[in-house]
Amino acid sequence: MIKERKNTGKESGVMMLYGLVLEGGGARGSYQIGACRALSEMGYDFQVVAGTSIGALNGAMIVQNELEKAYELWYNISPSQLFDLDEEKLEKILNREITQDSLLYVMKQARDIISQKGLDISLIKAFLQENINESKLRSSKIEFGFVTVSLSDKKPLELYLEDVPKGKLTEYLFASAYLPAFKREMIDGKHFLDGAFYNNLPISMVTRKGMKDVIAIKTNSLGIVQKKELAGQHIVYIQANENLGRTLDFSNARARENLQLGYYDAYRTIRGLGGKKYYLTLKNNEKYFFEFLYAIEEESVVRVGESLGLADMPYRRILFEQIIPRLAYLFELKKGSMYEDIVIAAMEVLAEEYGLERFTIYSFAGMLDEVRRAYRLRPFNGDLQELKKVPLFWKQGTVLSKKMRNMLIRQIVFGLFEGRLKQD
Repeated sequence: MIKERKNTGKESGVMMLYGLVLEGGGARGSYQIGACRALSEMGYDFQVVAGTSIGALNGAMIVQNELEKAYELWYNISPSQLFDLDEEKLEKILNREITQDSLLYVMKQARDIISQKGLDISLIKAFLQENINESKLRSSKIEFGFVTVSLSDKKPLELYLEDVPKGKLTEYLFASAYLPAFKREMIDGKHFLDGAFYNNLPISMVTRKGMKDVIAIKTNSLGIVQKKELAGQHIVYIQANENLGRTLDFSNARARENLQLGYYDAYRTIRGLGGKKYYLTLKNNEKYFFEFLYAIEEESVVRVGESLGLADMPYRRILFEQIIPRLAYLFELKKGSMYEDIVIAAMEVLAEEYGLERFTIYSFAGMLDEVRRAYRLRPFNGDLQELKKVPLFWKQGTVLSKKMRNMLIRQIVFGLFEGRLKQD
């Protein structure tokens, strides 16, 4: 968690200066624009922006002060805007709905790509020409840099605006995102390659400009990252806990999902929200969560304990010495996690079971109320029959399949917390 600041103000008499770094990742770049919208709402401005590949293109939109335009572009994106493809057939192929028609289409596209020596990029170039404004970029007060690789010169290039010939900026930006699958074209008589082949997260390009405080938005994509830590650096990473999709999945549904995910993940990082899938404000009150667990009924604890084959002992000892540590292990929580972490992880299981809206910020009490309302409409079966059938060595073991782990979590959480959900 980092303190929210506007760097147009002063803190302790010192102007706070921030750099922004955007990782490459193709279609996953939608995540970054969602995150940047949240950062803007929280008062963040940036003195230096650097990016690679799609990160460079997103960065250009931010530097030319068109974040909202970038958001709208991603919100309305479709594959046909960038590639000469039949979207309906493409969607079926991506969903593995292979028909004779779609198979013939793929074969034809493959032949065309081979004959043209790469994917046609004319639509991408037109899209960039329409949305990248060189004059706005060059007149911006924000410094800007990006990475590409010169195949002709066999060397990487970390370019700032002043390094790029006038009138050529859009071409060089595209060079930063030039995938090997694209049809080969030249810029100033040279061939270029996606900057991810040298540095997919160019933090050094903003620290070189004097930035000590940096926010880096990752896409968790393949690519080389040059790690050069400097004394006094403060780098905050915003990144997803889940897969953001395929590099070339420019489907509208995926882009909109990633926009929301990036937006809420930025709030999670900056404001220190709890949860893995959902977003909860933390109470940071261990006494409250200890008492929440302490109040679980004896009947529920004994039932879960017996189903897990745990030793006969006072029920609260079973709860705090065996069931809670077992849950923490199943949730893969870090050693030393608090009771709050365990309860929130359990609450997320219940929230997902009842289909609570994911993209909103809950208080713990608010999420509990929502789950209780859903439970009253559809009580779950808390008889633990599934758990009772599981062999003891799996119930208490450490080598578990994902399916077995999730089943154990679900049964334990439902068994423990059903009584709490019945309360008003």
